[in-house]
Amino acid sequence: MFCFFCLFTSQPGLRKEEIKVEIEDSIYLIIRTEATPMSPPDQPLKTFKRKFRLPESIDMIGISAGYEDGVLTVIVPKRIMTRRLIDPSDVPESLQLLARAA
Repeated sequence: MFCFFCLFTSQPGLRKEEIKVEIEDSIYLIIRTEATPMSPPDQPLKTFKRKFRLPESIDMIGISAGYEDGVLTVIVPKRIMTRRLIDPSDVPESLQLLARAA
């Protein structure tokens, strides 16, 4: 898998449940924090939101995220483009004549 880009953010003091990674309209990657009912009431709410525009050449299904030791890692893989070879028997006769003339 080729990584188009990898995002690393330091989010100390947050629990995994408080971090949301979302795709919006197949165009934007959004990373945000969200307070949960288990957040301590005496602790001020820490809010964070970043929105990244995604290029067209990425694999949407392959996007993954992990949170370990206060560091959020988001991996956005590049879509693997495959080339299809054309079987010469599938080429119409008129195109074969043009190719020979060139």
